[in-house]
Amino acid sequence: MSRSTGRLARIRHLRVGLVAGLLAFAPLASALEVTLSAQYRGGGSGRFENTTPPAEFCRVWSALCASTGTVSLPISYQKTSINLAPDLRDRYFVKLPGRREVEVRHQQTGEPRQMTFEVRSISQEAVLGSPYNPLNGSFSGGCRGKNSVGNQSRFRYHTSLVNPQSPTPCVISYSWVPDDQVDTTTVLDTGISFELDIPPPYRLRAGMYRGSLTYTIGPGGDFDFGNNVTGLSGDTLVINFELDVQHAFIFEFPPGSERAVLEPKDGWQAWLGGGQAPGLIYRDLPFRLWSTGPFKAYKLCQHYTAGTCGIRNDASHEVPVTVAITLPGGIEHQGRPVQQLALPSGQAAALAFESAMPTLNRPGQLRFQVERNDVQAMLRHPGATYAGQVTVVFDAEL
Repeated sequence: MSRSTGRLARIRHLRVGLVAGLLAFAPLASALEVTLSAQYRGGGSGRFENTTPPAEFCRVWSALCASTGTVSLPISYQKTSINLAPDLRDRYFVKLPGRREVEVRHQQTGEPRQMTFEVRSISQEAVLGSPYNPLNGSFSGGCRGKNSVGNQSRFRYHTSLVNPQSPTPCVISYSWVPDDQVDTTTVLDTGISFELDIPPPYRLRAGMYRGSLTYTIGPGGDFDFGNNVTGLSGDTLVINFELDVQHAFIFEFPPGSERAVLEPKDGWQAWLGGGQAPGLIYRDLPFRLWSTGPFKAYKLCQHYTAGTCGIRNDASHEVPVTVAITLPGGIEHQGRPVQQLALPSGQAAALAFESAMPTLNRPGQLRFQVERNDVQAMLRHPGATYAGQVTVVFDAEL
């Protein structure tokens, strides 16, 4: 019997550029693009690590970014606002998109997975066109609270959405200037904080998952900055999503596990001394398992007999050997714990195992067993040695 070896699934990275085509003679409009990324490296936490480069506003308010994902969006524009205009869209106006479902697909298998993306807050930095700073006013509508920093020429704010699932417009007003005060503001940087609701990584096969969402920018769009907006950097924003999953996968067997001697529970001495013939013979091989994702297992045989592996004597008499596996709690087959589950022969019949939680350095067992009737057949060949090789394959690459 040959011993299995642990493997660590390797991930290849591939970046795909998206190109937007336009009708002939249509005005050129830029498709903006940004990528949000997360990775899992087989840790016991069972959670993804956000690897998206942080937004610019994190340089100012690092505490706001300590426990949430952030990203800078390539959205810039010029806005002319009227302080207390009857039409809210004529004021300093920001409307952000609500929660969206996004499908990501495994880049090798095409397997789809669903997750959700939600904008939680926004920060903007702007150059001011007059001493009256419209960004220094108070937010109303769909935003609450505000952090701000700056001077009379340059200013940055950060505010959170009241209802990120379905946000309403945010409007800034200030009471210490005339109601009809007109200001022109040049927005240089837009950043957001976000939340990704991702399936647990230990339920995902290893590899790269990718997907994208497309948002419109401008009046009536997903990102809407109201009326009197010019110089928008683009009219479309594509947000790409990348999940890089790499599982820990190690089976560790003790020295000598490459050879399994099958015997009765209390050895052969009782039978050799004239006692009752043994009911069965077996050998248990313990192992330690590190696994943070799904995997498959099956066996390969030197001698195939009765649909399973066999051992054979010099006279070519064969008996079947059952190979069964017991796995630690937290690993399931078809939603059930794995206790003395017979392994099939061949890759096509492999059993699939799912992780209900990360499993790190937990015990398991392989049992090799010959049943009673076959033991009786072996005893009719006294002095014979039965042998055969069994290879147990554990495959995390599915």
